[in-house]
Amino acid sequence: MHHRSLARRSLLARAASLGAAAALPPRPATAAPLPQGAADRHHRYEPTPESLARHRTATWFRRDKFGIFLHWGVYAVPHWGDDDWSSEWYLYAMNASAKGGVHERHRRVYGAGFPYDAFIPRFTAERYDPRSWVRLFERAGARYFVLTAKHHDGFQLFPNTASDRHSVALGPHRDLVGDLFRAARGTRLKRGLYYSLGEFYHPALGTPPVNPYTHEPVPYTGYRPVDDYVRQYAHVHLRTLVDRYDPDLLWADGQGSHDFAGGAGHIFRPARWDWRGDEILAHYYNRAELRPHPKEVVVNDRFTASHADYAVVEGDKPSYPLRPGPWEACLTMSRSWGYMDPTYRIKPAVQLVRLLVDIVAKNGNLLLNIGPRPDGTIPGWQRERLLAIGAWLAVNGRAVYGSRPWHRAEDGAVRYTVGEDGAFHIIPLSRPSGRLSLPADLPLRDGDRIRLLGHPGGPLDWRRTADGCEITLPTGGPPGPGGPEFPVVLRAVRGVDR
Repeated sequence: MHHRSLARRSLLARAASLGAAAALPPRPATAAPLPQGAADRHHRYEPTPESLARHRTATWFRRDKFGIFLHWGVYAVPHWGDDDWSSEWYLYAMNASAKGGVHERHRRVYGAGFPYDAFIPRFTAERYDPRSWVRLFERAGARYFVLTAKHHDGFQLFPNTASDRHSVALGPHRDLVGDLFRAARGTRLKRGLYYSLGEFYHPALGTPPVNPYTHEPVPYTGYRPVDDYVRQYAHVHLRTLVDRYDPDLLWADGQGSHDFAGGAGHIFRPARWDWRGDEILAHYYNRAELRPHPKEVVVNDRFTASHADYAVVEGDKPSYPLRPGPWEACLTMSRSWGYMDPTYRIKPAVQLVRLLVDIVAKNGNLLLNIGPRPDGTIPGWQRERLLAIGAWLAVNGRAVYGSRPWHRAEDGAVRYTVGEDGAFHIIPLSRPSGRLSLPADLPLRDGDRIRLLGHPGGPLDWRRTADGCEITLPTGGPPGPGGPEFPVVLRAVRGVDR
């Protein structure tokens, strides 16, 4: 994640690892080996624009609408940021001497001789219970999740042969990706993985880490020297994630070439660079397609490939436009993407529900981020907000899941969706009182019945007026979960209620 959107010399000799690399654990369930003749029964993708363009966005992605993003890694240990830097950018921020908040605080709290990698042993995950995470996601009404398999600091939550900078060799000594994927097996949750293509600092990118106070070289813990960062490192990681865990979604990031000044240096990749994204997409699509029972998978638009299944809009925006193609808004609950304590700019639950409604009405998905602690627990204020969203969806989910946009997404503070069964949904972002006046061109016909979801009463009275239509709302307390500030859903159907 970009640090400003609330979220992101010579080569060193091989760095000394903090611990010996552990043997790879048994593989979780993955795609079956490709049977002989499978390519004849299904379409094989080639790493070319023409071939990849045949891939269509997964039906489940367009239907499911709501997912959970998880930024979890070593940066959860210092868990600190400021107005310039989100916590998951700590490694870069401690090098930004010209923007001294994190840089000076690190010196004061940990000392100039304490490198970022000294946090790795403190990233323990000792209370990590992936089954409880999965239960929380289900209770939140989420239909998919995306876990940061590797963020910009280069620490990997999965074992692999390209590096020893991972959670089985170091820190937790657990396959954190595999544990969560196994816990979600057998649920309706689709499973996704985030992967940062570039890194803040990496010897093979020409950006070996240095002490930000002395400017002397420091080891890059777990580094195995490579000549080709893309082929021998990034693609090994990505193929491991695809082949070992069989994800339903791949979410790329860290693909650009940036220098945000402040003395922290150039990051992610050199100016002229090729991630060879078409090769990864073809491999991923083929693993999903060339099996006895093909499955639908999706990738976002950050692989710098010739194709993408959907677009990403990152961070809070003044407004979101109605888009014809599939897209996803990824947002945080607060200032930071990674765990930060104390935190600020925390969005109340009602704001998160309103954002979900607004984004879905405009043909998008909401990928809502949480940041677990280094011990693997999810802060209570994050859990409370997820459960509030889930309670709202339990009553009003028919206006969200499987919905599609109407030709106009909004009128003032009212949003519209069309359900899978053709029902028309009118969603005021906060509960109106008395009568709700709406434009005349809404697809309402004489004899249609309108109900307020979550309200025990019968159909609402409504009538046409000289310049529109008017719906009489019930008196009394708010329907369903939340209070009067939460969105409500008016469901209009043809002739009889469903």
